[in-house]
Amino acid sequence: MTKFGMEEKKEIYERYIGKWITIYPVGMHSNFSGKLVEIIDGYGILKPFQSGKIKEGKLVRMLIKGDGESLVPLFGSAVEPTTEGDITGHCEISNKRDEEKSSK
Repeated sequence: MTKFGMEEKKEIYERYIGKWITIYPVGMHSNFSGKLVEIIDGYGILKPFQSGKIKEGKLVRMLIKGDGESLVPLFGSAVEPTTEGDITGHCEISNKRDEEKSSK
């Protein structure tokens, strides 16, 4: 069978399995951070991962641990190495900035 289109380069992303990364998917105006634990059908599974929850009517950014996971498209995405500390630090700074904005 003839296959048309670009081939998926899974091996490019496999080197990041078990590492903390930020993924910048093509065509999306957001990024996704967490620990890459697996790649399935061109998607990276981040666990734990950065996300936000609504608490007392406010968005609070945090590192989500436990049973949850984030499924992020990898094909064509840029990947940047990071650390757990950098992710949690970013959450803390963003939460503080939002708190200061709302108190003005």
